[in-house]
Amino acid sequence: MNRWLLGLSTALLINCDAGEPNEARRMPKPPPPEQGSQTQIGSVTVHIDGELQAAIDGATLDALPADYTSEDRRAWRFSTLLGERTREPGRVIAVTGEKGLVLELPMPSAADAAEPVLVVSRRGDVMAAMVEPGEPFPAYHGRGGRLGRRGDPLPRIAGVTKIELLKR
Repeated sequence: MNRWLLGLSTALLINCDAGEPNEARRMPKPPPPEQGSQTQIGSVTVHIDGELQAAIDGATLDALPADYTSEDRRAWRFSTLLGERTREPGRVIAVTGEKGLVLELPMPSAADAAEPVLVVSRRGDVMAAMVEPGEPFPAYHGRGGRLGRRGDPLPRIAGVTKIELLKR
């Protein structure tokens, strides 16, 4: 009996590894920083027609007023970030995201058409997306499968690392 208890307690001690508590128990992320704090993002490389331009970082975004804002995120039109060359006919924004995936976002042809933007959340997550100018952050945003809703039909890519302005 004593050997059995000793073996059981040893097995329990081995399996009760303290380790990293967030990994084992999947604790939630810490709350995002307060509004008004500086934007904490990595540097995003920018190329216009193959030429390297100044990178976009948190200081760049803090210096520019956002075109769209909500409680949890801010968004800048690519025309605000990259200048007038984005308005030339046939321009496309190629955005490289996580794991090297590339998404091409067309520049709008009409004033009320969906337009590409760079979105930064309060946690510092960077995403490129197409948004409707009248409702850039719709109520269903981020709740695609809830209650059978189809979610946001417009394309987006997370983890932006590189932006290219191309002519097609």
